[in-house]
Amino acid sequence: MVDPDILLLAIVNMAEGVKNLIGDKGAKAVLRDAGRQAGPKLLESLIGHFPETLTKEEALRRACIILEDLGFAKKIEKVDGEVKIEEDIFTDAIIGDNLSESPVIYFFAGLIEGFVSFMSNERITLVPESVERGRIVYKY
Repeated sequence: MVDPDILLLAIVNMAEGVKNLIGDKGAKAVLRDAGRQAGPKLLESLIGHFPETLTKEEALRRACIILEDLGFAKKIEKVDGEVKIEEDIFTDAIIGDNLSESPVIYFFAGLIEGFVSFMSNERITLVPESVERGRIVYKY
């Protein structure tokens, strides 16, 4: 069995490899879309068909709870037009100091967006407002 920390490092390094291959903007777009695609598939594999259609706000609230329960961060909450994430798994794995430019930050945003679309059939776009080790704030 692969160690989860090694797998996480592989994902972050893969994101950086995509950035080196197709450029910064392309990597952010591709990784965001990968998250948007992965989110619904992950939720479906965990809970099957979602029994109801939620409002976008309620879907976002629940997505935060589910991702927190799955261990993506110690705390994920929706507050006043923002998603605040504390002690996430991604930022500590990013090499270098320019965390907000890492495509993996956009993968995480896409994952949340994918969860919301699965539960609400509505789109949401998260934009990184601040990124530091152990803390991400997305605006929506």
